[in-house]
Amino acid sequence: MIEFREIDLRLELLDPPADAHRLAIDPERVAALADDIAAHGLLQRIGVRGPSPAGRFEVIWGDRRSQAFRLLGRAEIPARVCAWDTDPLHARSMENLGGEPLTPLEEAHVCRRHFERLESINAVARVLRRSTHWVQSRLELLEHPDDVQAAVQEHRLPLAVANALAAIDHEGYRQALIREAVNTGATATTVQVWVAHYHQDRARIVANHVTVEQLAAERQAFVLMARCEGCAENVDARQIRAMHFCPACLASLRAVIAEGTASTAG
Repeated sequence: MIEFREIDLRLELLDPPADAHRLAIDPERVAALADDIAAHGLLQRIGVRGPSPAGRFEVIWGDRRSQAFRLLGRAEIPARVCAWDTDPLHARSMENLGGEPLTPLEEAHVCRRHFERLESINAVARVLRRSTHWVQSRLELLEHPDDVQAAVQEHRLPLAVANALAAIDHEGYRQALIREAVNTGATATTVQVWVAHYHQDRARIVANHVTVEQLAAERQAFVLMARCEGCAENVDARQIRAMHFCPACLASLRAVIAEGTASTAG
C-alpha cells in the first residue's frame, strides 16, 4: 500500500508528470476548473511524489488542478505526498482509471506502458483491475490507423465503431466512412455492413476501377444477410437482435423452436 501525507505544497517546487496518461489537456477546461476552484475551493487534493534528491516534487495525478492553481496565481496547493521512489505508473493508473474517465486511446497507452513492463495481458488486467478483453481491446486500438485513433480520442467515434472501421485499408474510403459514421451516428452493426460491402468490392477501389463516391453510392443497395435462428430464414442483418441466455435456457428455447418447425413441416 502506498503511504501518503497531506501538506500544502509550494507550486514553485512542483513539476508536471514525466509520463502523463492524458494525451492533451484542454486549456478551456483548465480555465473552467480555475473558475470553479475560485468559487468553491479545491474539492480533492492532487497527488505528488517527492521530494526528489534535488528537492523537487512531481505530479502523479491532478495536473489540471495544479495548472488551474497556477492560473489563479496561487502560491501553494493542497497535496497528498508519497515517497519519491513510489512507482508513478501504478499510482497514476489507479487514480486515473478510478476517477475522471480517460479516453479509450489514453487507456490504451496506459495498458501499453504496463504491458511493456509486465509482458502479459493477464498481468496488466490484474494490475488495472480490468478484464483481459478490456486490456486486449485497448492494445488493439494502438494498431489502428491514425485517423481512427484520432476519432476515438476526440470522442467522435465509440470504440466498437472504430474497431470496425479499422478493417478498411483504403485510406480515402476509410476517412469517408469515418465522416459518415460521425455525421449519422452509425452503430457498430451498421458499420460492419459497410465493411462487408467494402471487402466485397475491395479489388475495384484498390485498382482505381471505382471512385470512393461510386463505391459509397453502391453501398446503399448492399444488404448483409444473416440467418435467423428462430425461423431459419435469411434476413437483413440490421434487423437481427441479440438476446442473452444461460446454456440451459438457450437449449430449452432451441428445443421449442425445433418442435414448432417440425410441427409446421408435418
